[in-house]
Amino acid sequence: MRRAGRSWGAVLALLLATACTTSSPPAARPSPSASPSASPSPSAPPAPVVFDAARAFRTIEALSIGIGPREATSASYRRAADLVADSFAAHGYAVRRQIIGVPAGSSSGRDVPDGETQNVIATPPGYDPAAPHLLVGAHLDTVPAAPGANDNASGVAVMMELARLARLEPTGMPVVWVAFGAEERRVPGDGGILYGSRAYLDALPRAEYDALRGVLILDVVGRGSEVLIASAGTTPPPIRDALKASADRLGIAARVRALTNLLSDHRPFERAGFVVGWLYTGPFGQIHTPRDTIAIVDRDALRRVGAIAWDTLRTVSL
Repeated sequence: MRRAGRSWGAVLALLLATACTTSSPPAARPSPSASPSASPSPSAPPAPVVFDAARAFRTIEALSIGIGPREATSASYRRAADLVADSFAAHGYAVRRQIIGVPAGSSSGRDVPDGETQNVIATPPGYDPAAPHLLVGAHLDTVPAAPGANDNASGVAVMMELARLARLEPTGMPVVWVAFGAEERRVPGDGGILYGSRAYLDALPRAEYDALRGVLILDVVGRGSEVLIASAGTTPPPIRDALKASADRLGIAARVRALTNLLSDHRPFERAGFVVGWLYTGPFGQIHTPRDTIAIVDRDALRRVGAIAWDTLRTVSL
């Protein structure tokens, strides 16, 4: 689906172009009348690096309108993965794809074929996999019928904006960024869901596995007046405590919750004993339906989640 008058190729070009640094104009020559002994004017302080909800919103538009439903084995999913990979690369990250086989099944009442999906993984310049680091992830796929604006273009868009900011200001720890494939259920049972995050964890070399200090997942973050800092209730507290401290410092309403009946990509990491946190803005009636469109996304919700996550990434060290 496309909106009249909007080229989604142009939206992607804008997102990528604004990642580049432009040259500064030549310095002005001093006026002949200026006194040689005049003191130089103090330099203006650099502008603060803050989360930009408008940029995140444009990414949601590109994914949910420009591409639309992104079932994990589909051509549209591959287009979305290309968009994300290109954006990471434009910000100077090293990008690789992890190819994952998934079975045929049923997703929200629709048959889905077997095939391949992919995780898109981005690492910063100088990344040492054996050094302590964090992982920030969001799933890129949708159920077949849904444009997936909130579930989960919202999480991907917040992640992409955080990745941009992390190239402008150092984070407290190096961050690996992952757009996960095939999060949505295809087969009944524990093994029929969360394919991308399970495959990522299973394939980690031992040194990188041991160096992973914490995981932050962004899933369904574009609607709702409150931020939930969630997990399944068994994770150690450091990530959740850091997120709550950031929310309190920023004056943003947030609650720590154990959500045992909901699955997202934090769950394989939590089961393996990693420190995790899932930022979530609560249930919404349009989930997994064609009504999960850009019209339901609230920029203030994106801003709240993005501000908490960015403050945490800037300051946390585990």
